[in-house]
Amino acid sequence: MIKYNSYKYLIRTVILSMALFTACSRNIVPVIISDPAEYNMKIIPSNPASSDEVKLVVYDDCQYNKLASLTRNGSTIQIVEQFNSRVMMPCFISNDTIIIGKLPMGSYIINYKLMDIAITPPKASLNLNFSLAVSQ
Repeated sequence: MIKYNSYKYLIRTVILSMALFTACSRNIVPVIISDPAEYNMKIIPSNPASSDEVKLVVYDDCQYNKLASLTRNGSTIQIVEQFNSRVMMPCFISNDTIIIGKLPMGSYIINYKLMDIAITPPKASLNLNFSLAVSQ
């Protein structure tokens, strides 16, 4: 026969396990930055006009980080790169240039996410938001 204290211990263990699982499965909150250079990134050209092709350069990036999607919804530009941490490939450092394209005059928010697809659901290991102003 199981004693009452054993039930208390079992219930506490289940509750603690559920709390840890919930806390660990949340995505990283986006970090709002003013200068992408803080994270080894740069917008080229630095002050783009609507006639310029805009690019995001990620310096010292691992070659196994691959562009998964680039979408624009109004004034928000979503850039998602992905990698698989289970493959455990060596990180060969290189610069990655992501072509955003020509943008109409206005203010934009760029959301850059680096997703680990080895986890289900995929988890963001880096989530950044920064502003981009495009002049006429």
